[in-house]
Amino acid sequence: MTENARGRIPAVFIPVLLFIVFDAVALGLNFWISARLEENAVAINLSGRQRMLSQRMTKALLMLHVAQTDTEKLSAFTEFSNAVGLFDKTLSGFLQGGITSSGDGKPVYLSATEAVNTQVITGSASLLWTLIHKRLLPVEMGGAQVGAEVLLPALNTLLTHNTQLLGLMNDLTTALELNATKEVIYLRTLQASLLLLALLNFALVCKRLLAQIKQSQGNVQALRNIIDSIETGIVLYGRDECVRSANKTANQLFGYSDQALIGKPLNQLIVADNARILGLRRDNSTFVAKINIQTLFEFNDQISLCTITDVSEQERKEKQLMYLAFHDQLTGLPNRGLLIERLRQDLLRAKRDSTFLAVFFLDLDGFKVVNDEMGHDAGDELLQAVARRFEQCCREVDTVARLGGDEFVFVLTSLHSVLAAKQVAQNVLKAINQAFLIHGKTVKIGASIGIAMYPTDHSEAELLIKCADDAMYLAKQRGKNQLAFTVECR
Repeated sequence: MTENARGRIPAVFIPVLLFIVFDAVALGLNFWISARLEENAVAINLSGRQRMLSQRMTKALLMLHVAQTDTEKLSAFTEFSNAVGLFDKTLSGFLQGGITSSGDGKPVYLSATEAVNTQVITGSASLLWTLIHKRLLPVEMGGAQVGAEVLLPALNTLLTHNTQLLGLMNDLTTALELNATKEVIYLRTLQASLLLLALLNFALVCKRLLAQIKQSQGNVQALRNIIDSIETGIVLYGRDECVRSANKTANQLFGYSDQALIGKPLNQLIVADNARILGLRRDNSTFVAKINIQTLFEFNDQISLCTITDVSEQERKEKQLMYLAFHDQLTGLPNRGLLIERLRQDLLRAKRDSTFLAVFFLDLDGFKVVNDEMGHDAGDELLQAVARRFEQCCREVDTVARLGGDEFVFVLTSLHSVLAAKQVAQNVLKAINQAFLIHGKTVKIGASIGIAMYPTDHSEAELLIKCADDAMYLAKQRGKNQLAFTVECR
């Protein structure tokens, strides 16, 4: 081997090695991004759930205070104890990391918050929760038969500090969403930089190899072997946009045998579909493609290099994670995050059109009895059936969301009177009073509905939900299967 040949080998293979390294790192980073998206989605869902738990503690103490029978007292105390334990365990997870329960009751690991903004919020929440929890301990220790002398101070503490605790949990959710967005942007930028470096390295490799091919036909096979070893589809084409060369991966990607792509027009392989690029396989199936095009050199003709990657699975996972981040996993209904976003948009539309908007806060009556007597599987099936029945009571423009447990929120838009909201609420009560067939048994439940109206009750999304929640407590006090308006609470 001549000295000149020895000098050319490192000049070719070092960029190839760099390309493989960059490509591998970018691929690994992609898996890391998917994992972080899923972890962040769990943290955001759990922080949102903390708001619901803080309200559930207050509701359970109120129900325990007004309970008449031992069964009602035990039910209210159990709900209170579970809410306190889950809130404490989740807040501890945000502070120190640890195991808590997901929305479907399964154990999930929650990493401790590391960002300064979230640490400040969780620290403040921990101090406030320590104060509140200290007042709640006598109730937990007293059990379902605890007296009013113990119950009322604990209830007063919750009512006094609940708004502040809700605010901290809302700030934590916002901070987690902001941190997740910044992290994804940073990782995506890093990934794009690595892919760009890989592409530049590969372009350099191809340029040097093609120059050597002009000097020696013996290097043609070496080029083919190098390109075929790359796990990215590579296509070379000229000004006529017909394929002149394609590596083994590209042939496999489009479903063709070796070299069968040569001569194919590029527009028969790659097409634009709205904001996406689709690859067209030989069997007429498609895949979501990510492409990069680089002009290598120009003599009498221009040669362009196109790299093609199948990102269908990546897109599917990202859509799935996005769906999970904004929907209840059991019923498929919007969760609190999506509910708040839609409600804010609906409020803007109602203000613009000068129409009424109604928010229902609905709590199922008798669900816990079914869940306790027939088991959690039956309870889950009942919640799914309830969700479908609720959707049938509303229009497509309306929103039905599940906050967790047996609590649901309705948003009715473009209403022209308060009576229209009342009519829908009565229809919902009629629908929920019809029997359900669960695990071969007939099950009957009811619901209590609190109704808040825009613009008469409030104009902010979170406070409208709070108003409807307060009205729901009034409906509960009247008995089962009742509805109440916020104005009646004043």
